[in-house]
Amino acid sequence: MKILVVSSVGGHLTEIMQLAPVLAGHEVVLVLNDEAPLPDFPFVRVYRIAHAERDVRVLLNLLEAARILRHEDPDIVLSAGAGPAVPVALVARIGARARVVFVETAAAIVRPTLTGRLMAPLAHRFFYQWDTLAWFFPRAEKASIHFG
Repeated sequence: MKILVVSSVGGHLTEIMQLAPVLAGHEVVLVLNDEAPLPDFPFVRVYRIAHAERDVRVLLNLLEAARILRHEDPDIVLSAGAGPAVPVALVARIGARARVVFVETAAAIVRPTLTGRLMAPLAHRFFYQWDTLAWFFPRAEKASIHFG
């Protein structure tokens, strides 16, 4: 199975890489929105896209997402945020066969993130990590990423 992991750098990347044991054994491609040291994981390829901050570069991210999704044709697009998740998920929903899976960050405890609110209608499977978010995401499932 080919999995396209989409993440901003920093805490979101650290959080999604807690799923490395689940990702191991799959063909995993990483999409990052900035320069950063890579996690110790055997990614097949790494793409770096523009770092958009709710600005016109989001349009560039849409074009970058289309190019990456056309080239990689993943089975799953997986993200825990932040910004790059939305344009990649949007393009995947419109023109790719990939299933979109989103994990709301563990840092969102009492209210959802903007990315979470945007990803809820885009994701085929959406996971939140705190009971307090169940009200915001009635179609989502609770699951927690354990940091270790």
